[in-house]
Amino acid sequence: MSNQKDNYTVLIEKLDSFIRKYYINNILRGGLYTVGLVIFSFITFAVLEHFFFFGTGGRKLLFYGFLGISGATLGFLVIKPILQYLGLGKVISHEQAAHIVGDHFESVKDKLLNILQLRDQAESSTSAELLFASINQKSEKIKLVPFRSAIDLTSNRKYLKYALPPLVLLVALLSLAPSIITDSTSRILKNNQEFERAAPFKFTLDADDLEVVQFQDYQLDIKVDGAVLPDEAFIMVDNYQYRLTKESPSTFSYNFSNVNKDTEFKIYSGIVSTEDYTLDVIEKPNIEGFEISLDFPVYTGRSDERLSSIGDIIVPQGTKLNWVFNSKNTDDLAIKFASQANRKSAKALTGDQFTFSKRAMKDDQYTVYVSNERIPNADSISYLISVIADLHPSISVERFVDSTDSKLLFFIGEASDDYGLTNLSFNYQITKEDGYKEPQVALKLAQPKDRSIQYDHTFDIAELELEPGDQLNYYFEAFDNDGINGIKSSKTSMMAFEKPTVEEFEELAAENTEDIKKDLKEALKESKKIQEDFKKLSEKLIQEQELKWQDKKEMEKLLERQKANEKKIQEAKEKFEENKENILEVFDYYTEQKT
Repeated sequence: MSNQKDNYTVLIEKLDSFIRKYYINNILRGGLYTVGLVIFSFITFAVLEHFFFFGTGGRKLLFYGFLGISGATLGFLVIKPILQYLGLGKVISHEQAAHIVGDHFESVKDKLLNILQLRDQAESSTSAELLFASINQKSEKIKLVPFRSAIDLTSNRKYLKYALPPLVLLVALLSLAPSIITDSTSRILKNNQEFERAAPFKFTLDADDLEVVQFQDYQLDIKVDGAVLPDEAFIMVDNYQYRLTKESPSTFSYNFSNVNKDTEFKIYSGIVSTEDYTLDVIEKPNIEGFEISLDFPVYTGRSDERLSSIGDIIVPQGTKLNWVFNSKNTDDLAIKFASQANRKSAKALTGDQFTFSKRAMKDDQYTVYVSNERIPNADSISYLISVIADLHPSISVERFVDSTDSKLLFFIGEASDDYGLTNLSFNYQITKEDGYKEPQVALKLAQPKDRSIQYDHTFDIAELELEPGDQLNYYFEAFDNDGINGIKSSKTSMMAFEKPTVEEFEELAAENTEDIKKDLKEALKESKKIQEDFKKLSEKLIQEQELKWQDKKEMEKLLERQKANEKKIQEAKEKFEENKENILEVFDYYTEQKT
């Protein structure tokens, strides 16, 4: 009984081994069918998409259709036999396996089926011993038959004709026209996205360079690539259409003027258009306004002022200037003065406010620079500072001499200054005949109380008791109130009085004596002649008894001659008095010398 079971067990094991090889053969054949069908479907759908350029609905159908075909084929032809090989699911029975083996080995077909049938009968029959003996005898005869050889795995090579041609076609398309596969596949995979059919040309521009400084112009350059180039192209900006400038057959341009905000645009020609682009604006730092506080020097007497957005200024020397700038989009503000080598950074206040201070001492030019992180060197603006230095005071004087006393002098003058006077003086110095200079004397006059003053002064030289040969120099001087550079003064022209020496007095006396004699002699002679002419005219008038015009004129001439002669006599008297004084000066000098 044990031997019988052993022969039958060997037979069943050989059948089970055959069944497993049977399913391996099905897996191989199903894999080749699946590869061929999936690749063919893939190529077919890709080519359809390439030529027909379906919409989202069509591409969804292709996508899910491909997934359905691939899934069904793979599941039925590959996954199902794998599961059956693993003993999962419904597999062929031993009888079905026996039929397949019998079809290959004709000599064992009926015997193998008969053994399986006898085995079934022996399980339920009372004459089991006899049946097992028969099974053992029959099994002994066929146990050496190689059931597995009934299936030749290499025979699956004939199914390569279903897998290789689609694979070769796919490789050829990827090599020769990859866009047919790649572009179509990409669109099928992105079946929710809208695509435009590829045009015979396309627009290209540098999207990384779409930046412009605020309020500046920007030239957009567009290139056209393709087999057919358009004659004209347009740009859509803020829902307005503008024609592009054609620079060459393959290039266009457009100028954005005075760009002050981010601007969206797109390029198109016919049905061909680009995606939406944005021209980004780099916010430009700028000065919206500023104020300058003018703190004038106290001595000028001017009240402080504040100027709004006035950069060119004229101020007195020493004025303290304080700027407050209101800016926008500004991280740093600097000022460069022409008189200085380097820029000076302004102090940041709250918000976009900056402040800077300086004392104006001389004419200068300054330039204001603004910048931010993205624009380190923005625009600049220049202004002038004109400084008015404190002027020297002005002074003038007019001298009058007493007609009766040449040593008594009268002065009337004016003095003024742009901001005020502090002092006014009369100054004189005596230089002796031997060259010795006495200390200068300064006489303070009326205290000025305003920017200008009218003054007068009387000076009697006789009070100085000058000696013969002494020289007197004198002038007036005015002082201003300059609080920056120090007090300045101005003088009148130097005036002088020189007393003659003893020799000059003697010569002058002798000369005057001769002049007096000569003048008196001529005056006496002229007086006699006038009397004679007057006598003649009187006699003439008595005879005519009527005054004619000629007589009247002759009378007037005689009177004029009389006056002129009297004046000459008076001058002679004055010279005599002067001569007298000179003689007294000499006498006094010699008297002092003797004592």
